[in-house]
Amino acid sequence: MDPTETNLKKFRSLLHVSSVLNANLDLYQLLPLIMLYSKDLLEAEASSLFLLEEEGFLYCEVALGEKGEIIQEYARLELGEGIVGVVAKEKKAIILEDAYLDPRFNKRMDEKTGFKTKSLICVPLFVEEKLIGTLEVINKTEGRVFEPSDLEFLISLSEVAATAIQNANTKDKLDKRILELSLLYEFEKLLVSEKSLPELGKWILNRILEYLEAKSGTIYLFNELEKELYILAAKGIPEDAYSQIRVPLGSGVAGWVAKERENLLIHNLDFDPRYNKLSPYKFESKSLISAPLIFQDELLGVISINNKVSGYAFNHADLDLLANIANRLSTIIKNAKLFHMVVDSKKELDRAKSIMKKIMPSSLPISPNLSYGVSHIPLEQVGGDFYDVTKLDDDIFAVLIADISGHGLSAAVLAAMSHMVLKNFETEIKLSPSVFLTNLNHMLYGKLAGNFLTAFYGVVDTKNNSLVCATAGHHPPFLVKREEKEFSELGIKGKILGLIPDLFYEEKHLTFEPGDRLILFTDGISEHASKDRTKKYDESLLKEAIRSSLHMQPQNTADFLIQESKRFTTQETFEDDVTLLIVDRI
Repeated sequence: MDPTETNLKKFRSLLHVSSVLNANLDLYQLLPLIMLYSKDLLEAEASSLFLLEEEGFLYCEVALGEKGEIIQEYARLELGEGIVGVVAKEKKAIILEDAYLDPRFNKRMDEKTGFKTKSLICVPLFVEEKLIGTLEVINKTEGRVFEPSDLEFLISLSEVAATAIQNANTKDKLDKRILELSLLYEFEKLLVSEKSLPELGKWILNRILEYLEAKSGTIYLFNELEKELYILAAKGIPEDAYSQIRVPLGSGVAGWVAKERENLLIHNLDFDPRYNKLSPYKFESKSLISAPLIFQDELLGVISINNKVSGYAFNHADLDLLANIANRLSTIIKNAKLFHMVVDSKKELDRAKSIMKKIMPSSLPISPNLSYGVSHIPLEQVGGDFYDVTKLDDDIFAVLIADISGHGLSAAVLAAMSHMVLKNFETEIKLSPSVFLTNLNHMLYGKLAGNFLTAFYGVVDTKNNSLVCATAGHHPPFLVKREEKEFSELGIKGKILGLIPDLFYEEKHLTFEPGDRLILFTDGISEHASKDRTKKYDESLLKEAIRSSLHMQPQNTADFLIQESKRFTTQETFEDDVTLLIVDRI
């Protein structure tokens, strides 16, 4: 055939290939197609496509053999290693008539596969001058060698292929994000769950495997005392073997993830020294992703996922999805552990007291513009009151006081769960009291076993001297202008949390200037009474005590208000949980 006619035919083929590749957005279908078209277009015996990973190495999962068969190689090359590595490092194409005469050629792959490389062309893949990998064709058919015109065609094809790969990666990331949001929505329903931990773990693992299109995986929990991981749930490992498997911190893949607290993607386990090749439980595929389960800097465990249904290796989009799932899963596991630690143990009160200690802030955020006073007195060893101050930005702080109906152990359990729910909210939600309480009600509805929660939530902006607040069945706090000794009426109302679905909470904007004082309290103090009920420390008496203590520091004021209530009623013990939180604008 005339060379001109041959070239024209190749260009027509290139146009056809371009339309096909840009129409096919599935990466796992796209990569073999690219290799097939490059092999056929260049009349080569074999082809391979290496992608540049974020860690700075080249990875080839599949290659196309001389009979058109897909060969799963799981090959890894460093930049500068072999012809492919040199092309990637120098970002320049290479064409060789006899590969074995070039010192840069690496014979290792030929020795491994039994394939004999003669001539080759290797070109870099670019997207807007950014290297994403290499494309290689090997051995022109019928003993011929590649010519400069072949190089031109492969470069043209590589431009089309690189764009198609980039588009496929973008679509894959978007698909993963949609899956993530869908799965996390399902997880939100589990934030307050009465399932046992093994039941919960098994259900969650099955859902994750379904979303990640994988066959097997394991959720490990961390034993702090023994410094080892044990299995909570697994697929691919017999249940009767769970108790026999213990992974020391730092040992194996899961142990490494737990110790380093880092997400991990392994393309080929055979080449990774962390993988225990003597393990009795083998994986079908050679790829794995794993992420630590961490809640507020506490290591809870590790989740590992193996054996993708497609047979291909996991990618970074898969790892990102697993990492985001792990963040939410940590909250669910912590919540479940708290629930069962309190309810199922014979030492409920002692453990509940420890839990409530963790819920109550050990210290409040330091600010040159705010000062605090706190008094928290549970009726029993534990109670249903809790409070918090959270720093949302340099000048923005959220203040919260809440009260679960009832008191004692049951109230403490519900308070713990409620606290875990609201701590999981994003900062954007916490910036709006209306959105915060609306979401909290949605999350707690039907989960409080007939109890309810009252709460006041405010956002203090010290830069703009403002307070935005909302209440849910809780008595509004007192806002005092200290110079005038005047009480500002907050005038806000809102229904209690957890009993009625789809409520909306209004918020109010107020000034909160230097010298102002905010007094948040639960009804344990405003309803404190003498034994014979003839004396009640009501709101008017509480206001008078607040006025007389405005010259005091906030902590001294909190202590003074408690003592005044006891003095007036001559009753040292309260009949309900009591919490006071005083916030001063300095």
